[in-house]
Amino acid sequence: MSNLERFQAYADAFEATYADDDWQRLEEYFTADAVYAPGDGTEAVGRDQVLARLRDGINGLDRRFDSRVLQASPPSSEGDTVSLSWQLTLSKADAPDFTATGVEHATYTDGAISRLEDVFDEGVAEGLGAWMAAHGELLA
Repeated sequence: MSNLERFQAYADAFEATYADDDWQRLEEYFTADAVYAPGDGTEAVGRDQVLARLRDGINGLDRRFDSRVLQASPPSSEGDTVSLSWQLTLSKADAPDFTATGVEHATYTDGAISRLEDVFDEGVAEGLGAWMAAHGELLA
């Protein structure tokens, strides 16, 4: 199985996990010492911490909205890294949609993700801050 195929399997499993909250499903896709850089300048180290950070991110933002639509380009591969450009649109009643864009990079070691990194496009953090300042009370 190629890294592109492995990444697609991970992406499919992630969406299933988003639907049913079974985070154990994702364990097989990460090395024991995996690192996750969520794009905020921090890193989670170790499979358990990576999965906890992914879960916390979903619970802290995505699930607080009424709906979530993820669009992605076909992933590409260079060396041991698979990259995917994405657009995430979050909707909440009585507020404009919030849209974030970026790229996810997954580096593979021995068939599993050893580093997962989210890189947000310019202006996304500021856009989220402005959205939260204007409409954040709706997420309570």
